[in-house]
Amino acid sequence: MTLGGYYGVDRDGQAKNGGLSLKEAYAAYADAKRIHEEGRDPQIIRDEKLVQENAARRAELERLRRESSMGSIQQLLNAYVADMKLQGKRSWFDVEQCLSSNVYAAIPATTKAKDVLPTDIRAVLAAIIKREKMTMANKVRAYLSAAFAFGIEWDNDAKRHFEALRFGISTNPVRDVPKPDKRTHARDRALSGEEVKHLWDLLDDCGLHPKTAVAIRLLFALGGQRVEEILGLHADDVDMQNQYVTLLDTKNGSTHVVPFGEVAIPLLQERLCDTSTSGALFGKIKGNASEDMGYHTLSRAINRICKRTGMNPFVPKDIRRTVKTLMGEAGIRKEDRDRFQNHALSDISAKHYDRYSYLAEKRRTSAVWDAYLQNILAGSPQANVVQLRVVGA
Repeated sequence: MTLGGYYGVDRDGQAKNGGLSLKEAYAAYADAKRIHEEGRDPQIIRDEKLVQENAARRAELERLRRESSMGSIQQLLNAYVADMKLQGKRSWFDVEQCLSSNVYAAIPATTKAKDVLPTDIRAVLAAIIKREKMTMANKVRAYLSAAFAFGIEWDNDAKRHFEALRFGISTNPVRDVPKPDKRTHARDRALSGEEVKHLWDLLDDCGLHPKTAVAIRLLFALGGQRVEEILGLHADDVDMQNQYVTLLDTKNGSTHVVPFGEVAIPLLQERLCDTSTSGALFGKIKGNASEDMGYHTLSRAINRICKRTGMNPFVPKDIRRTVKTLMGEAGIRKEDRDRFQNHALSDISAKHYDRYSYLAEKRRTSAVWDAYLQNILAGSPQANVVQLRVVGA
């Protein structure tokens, strides 16, 4: 049995060139002698030990390789946002901006996603709470929770079995971090007719980009459709001859035809004459014009208007509620209002069997709303309400 080679020692008493020092050789001999005296073969024992050491070394190398392939928090958030974009969710840009501007100050971008702890999530939220942005803190928590759930699903998705990227997240670190503001804040802001006219008149004098001003006005003129759906309009979606727009990518997944009246005509014509080569009516003002303008663009514009003029604050989504409320004042039935704004109907018949487009009914609703909106903008919102109620019945 060979114990090893002797190559002498250096000044620190360490064996040179991987060999054994005399002290190490004596220790190895004593160990082999003890094993032999126990009735076992020192060579076999030594070979078994080498096999175990090599296996442990290979396991460690594999662990390090897997560790290096584990995605970072930045890779996780990027993958989550990319998936939102792939699914056609128009909120992807706002989510991306929200996460990138709030997360990496507390959690370094290179941190492995699997190593993020509840304390890290708490630090992210604490920094936002310190700025007294409770709503934003709630949003960031919700986005992070969804992103980590996405990461767990990513690793278990059979369709991604052969992809190299893994996250190794065992539990969602957001789960045990309570929502910063547990109070419910269901919005109930609805503009009055006078406020609608005031806002409409202000849009020409607030320094807004013309595209932004038209988008805000169309939210009213097209009957309070969802903001992202209006911002996603393309030239091919507009039929000026038959006076309707077609919303293809809607929240409830159904194609929604929206008739329009006199108020919307010049607004749509303005945008149709100024579309980019992509045909987008509301492409980004800065950056890639083929991508839809984000919700945040309108939100910031409205926020500036309210601050400059002292107008009671509201957000773009409040326009939908405003229109629905004013439609009620105009005498339009709730069922017709819901249908015109493409609310998903919950009854079985509507879900599975009713494929009637209700275009005629929606045209009557549009006519009532258009006339009522014209009255509002003229400063006389109560005119003709009784007459229009009969027409829209």
